[in-house]
Amino acid sequence: MVSSSPFHRVPVSRRTLLGGLLGATALTLAGCSGGDEPAAQAPAPSSTEVLGRTNLEVLAWTNGPTIDDNFKKRVAQFNTEMAGKFTAKINFLPYDQYWQKIQLQYAANKPFDIYYWDVQAYAHFKKGLVLDQQPAVDATEMVDAATYPTKLYDPWKFDGSNLYCVPENIQSMALFYNKTHFDAAGIDYPDATWTWDKVIEVAPKLTKSSGSKVTQWGLDIGDLGVWWGIQTLAWAAGTAFVDKPLEPTAFQMTDPKVIEAMTFVQDLMWDKHVAPRPEERAAVSENNGGFSSGAYSMMPGGTWNIASYTQMKDEWAMAPLPLYQGNSTAPYWLGGWVVPAKSGAISAAQAFALWSATTFQSTMAKNHDWIPLQNAARSGTDMLDGMPDGFTDAMENLPNARIGDIYTGNMQQIFNEVFGPNFDQLFNNKLTPADAAQKMQDGATKLLT
Repeated sequence: MVSSSPFHRVPVSRRTLLGGLLGATALTLAGCSGGDEPAAQAPAPSSTEVLGRTNLEVLAWTNGPTIDDNFKKRVAQFNTEMAGKFTAKINFLPYDQYWQKIQLQYAANKPFDIYYWDVQAYAHFKKGLVLDQQPAVDATEMVDAATYPTKLYDPWKFDGSNLYCVPENIQSMALFYNKTHFDAAGIDYPDATWTWDKVIEVAPKLTKSSGSKVTQWGLDIGDLGVWWGIQTLAWAAGTAFVDKPLEPTAFQMTDPKVIEAMTFVQDLMWDKHVAPRPEERAAVSENNGGFSSGAYSMMPGGTWNIASYTQMKDEWAMAPLPLYQGNSTAPYWLGGWVVPAKSGAISAAQAFALWSATTFQSTMAKNHDWIPLQNAARSGTDMLDGMPDGFTDAMENLPNARIGDIYTGNMQQIFNEVFGPNFDQLFNNKLTPADAAQKMQDGATKLLT
């Protein structure tokens, strides 16, 4: 989607990094082939057969100087290792232009050679525009369950059997906490045994005020303020927003357990007021505040935030998501590469994608570029060196994690037009959880394809 996340990352949110799920314009494919069509399939990589140009143009959205520079270094390394066979160059676009440009190129029947994945690309699969990558992946170690978390690929097997993108990195969620604040308050650090009730109990003890103004909040709702964050609570309670994440047939927003999860988050800000309300959060943000500034002692967030916290003045760490109703289920997101079926450089594109997912994994770990997909790279010394306390514990939850995206034709429109406005009303205490749930149920169902 995940940012999937680098660690030398600029201080941006997953909304910026992974596409503004609640803010980007819904993607349409005007001018592209209509209806669901089978995607083309390329042969497994061959040392003798080269399909298309050997000079490759890689497209990604810009994530700021550090991430963009890491991508440039990756391309330079690819060119060195593939000298005499393939060469690549990378181009960047602002996220709000990225998908529009990809759409226009598809409409003109001149797609980009290869581009970075986000959920909008599922619409391209639905139009039969992207390459079936399974034969290429099958020829690599990526199918070895002892080497890669192959079970986590399943949501990307859009036809039920085949990968239509090449995954290369992974992201999840955790509870970030300010160790300096905890030490000053004499409170033990959060760990895997912590419940959300414990968080609520401790948050007021970490909150500081000057007169009527709160100068340090014990808790911020963080990514519980995004639909996929709240859904982690629904998962822990035994339900979900949809009956299945890949081509759902029904929304379940009015499930009492979903409403209860919405109530829980709303109450953190309004009834219990242990976390700032939207206008209070906005005031913190206007003062260049947030977790990295020391304004919050605890915050649930995505692992892509790690990079932006490395320059913090205070000591900080992370723990697995707290238990909710006795359970904790983290989301995960895959990052990777899409090759159009009509790419002008199919062999070069596949080579770059597969190299990124295999050979480059150790370098990815060493650079703290993204969180590598390969098990050994993700858990090795190069990756763990410099990672915050609790990183390993959070990563251990991955086998039980659930995909943090929903894949259906109109999902981007549902995010933008249904989830976004109604969750905003919920967080601002202008809709009851039951009313917000009903509006989302009705609106999302109408758009379900």
